[in-house]
Formats: sequence, structure tokens, C-alpha cells
Amino acid sequence: MLRLALALALVAGCRISLEPEPDAGAGRGCVVNMASPSCVDAVSHSDLTWIENNIFKSSCNFSGCHGSATDLGKLDLSTGSQPRLVNVASGLQPSRKLVVPNDIHASYLMLMVHDFTPDLATPAGSAPPGGFMPKSQGLLCCQKLDAMERWIMAGAPAN
Repeated sequence: MLRLALALALVAGCRISLEPEPDAGAGRGCVVNMASPSCVDAVSHSDLTWIENNIFKSSCNFSGCHGSATDLGKLDLSTGSQPRLVNVASGLQPSRKLVVPNDIHASYLMLMVHDFTPDLATPAGSAPPGGFMPKSQGLLCCQKLDAMERWIMAGAPAN
């Protein structure tokens, strides 16, 4: 009986899926995806045009979420989003800026997409009201989060 209990305890702690897990150590809510062409392509990008076309357009700008300022999300992530993001106060937490050039942890957008945990935000905070984004599309791959980070660290230009 003791052997059976030990065996069950060991199996209960095992992963059932072989899919990569989110990088819990760094607090990121993402997985590295080598099967998605846009995730693989993200490695070579840090430009807003690519981010808008390959991240915002496919994960944010649909079904009335973030395609215009009048959508449910009240944040327009369509083409030309730089002036609506950079140094702009968040509608959810007005004391935070959506994108702070050269400062990933002060950029509320990056907290929203679960690039890091709320305790690592500058200043530290709590999870976004309503949860992390994108809501219905699943986690963004780590490569796309990295592209967004590179854009911010490059000064968040309108490129």
C-alpha cells in the first residue's frame, strides 16, 4: 500500500503535456514557439510596423477589442499606434503610462501582456483589472514579447 501511495504521489507531480511551460522563473506568461512563422520571424524585429501587423493585428484588433478608441478595450492598437501608446496614461490605471521609452518595467502595456509579474513593475503593482491580454487568443509567444521589448528599449520610435 505504501508503494502505491508513493507511486501515485510521484505521478501526480509529473507534467502530462510535453508543450513548453510559461517561463515562471522570470514571471513571463509566454512560451517559446518555433512552429509559428510569425514567432520565428519576431526574433529579427524591433519595429512598430512589424509589431502592429504581426502582434496587434492578429491578437488585439478584432471583435471590438482594440481596433479603435471606441472599442470595448478603449485603446486603439491599429496602424499608427505609436502616439496612442508612448507616454500615454493607461485608461485602466491612469497613474501608469502604456509605453515608457527605454523602460520595459514602467510600460503598462508589457505588464498587460504578462511580460513580467506585477511585483516586477515600476512601481510594483497588482494584476491588471480583468486579467492579462490577449484575452481570447492565448499567450503571446516569448519571441513576440521580446520584439516588443526591443522596440521599447530602442526608444519606442514610430517606425
